[in-house]
Amino acid sequence: MNKSAYIITFTPYFKNILKAELTDLDKSVYFDKDISDSIALINSKKSFSKVFDLYKKNTPIFVKHIMPVMRTGKITGTLESDRDILLNGIREIVEMAKGSKFSVQCRIVDANLSYSSKDLEVYIGNMYFNEGYIPSFSDKEILNEDIFVISVLINKFDYYIGFSKSSDNLNFQSDEHRICSRTGREISRAENKLKEALAVFKMELRKDGSALDLGASPGGWTKVLVDYGYKVTSVDPGMLDISLQDNPNITHLKCKIEDLKFKESFDLIVNDMNIDPQITGDIMNSLSEALKEKGYAIVTLKLPIRPRESVKEATKILNMKYDVLKIRSLFHNRQEVTALLRKK
Repeated sequence: MNKSAYIITFTPYFKNILKAELTDLDKSVYFDKDISDSIALINSKKSFSKVFDLYKKNTPIFVKHIMPVMRTGKITGTLESDRDILLNGIREIVEMAKGSKFSVQCRIVDANLSYSSKDLEVYIGNMYFNEGYIPSFSDKEILNEDIFVISVLINKFDYYIGFSKSSDNLNFQSDEHRICSRTGREISRAENKLKEALAVFKMELRKDGSALDLGASPGGWTKVLVDYGYKVTSVDPGMLDISLQDNPNITHLKCKIEDLKFKESFDLIVNDMNIDPQITGDIMNSLSEALKEKGYAIVTLKLPIRPRESVKEATKILNMKYDVLKIRSLFHNRQEVTALLRKK
């Protein structure tokens, strides 16, 4: 029997639910070690390939990222020594044809080192580049081309190394602080939340679409959509950020969504309202006629209590009017998950 080990990333609030979810999928899974409050080492009696297939067919909601662990060991804390230790371990597990595209993703957790993750990524990437492989620094390539990923995690003086395809890792980047936030935020944290959802759900937004943004204030999601070229109808009793108030592509309806009826139809509906997920489901169903045929919706489901049960209840409600394509706990989510819907 081929055993395997993984490092998974998750929201600490969902830890117990995550354990139940993974146990339901794989009865042999065992939580070996907490690396931090949001990272854990797990073991399975199943092989890497069987676990990958299992998670692709039944994508876990509460796992943000997964990396296989194929080599482990100790570092010294010195860059010149450690980069060679890690490179030697990587060479033992990496198998790819010359000319293949690859990405190096490194995380350093709870370790006071004189070097950074980037130092290691550049060194390892350059070594493989000089040998005829093609490094990728584009999140879009990792998402759309299913390239090879060399993963490194350092915790104190322990290291873990894995090698996989990007589609196996459930998310295109292992470090939550890098995802969709390289340019910071201009209005609110919610901007990065929507950017990440668009990336993970592989949504290509058209440049001249129309969108309805529910619970819009102060306008983070509205700004992201306008930047894509959308005309946005933003609904919220609160004010939008001053930078958005005179934008000709934004119509702000300063009221509750229950007070509105729409004659026009939208290409996309987004909803980040801070309400119970079951109420979110009812509101989205009532707005299905305002969405174009086969139109998409991105919705956050707030989960302050009974998270797993609430997701099931909201999904049942949403299934009346939508195909619920994916539900994921994303890096920029907190006590919530994000769902991708398509109108039936």
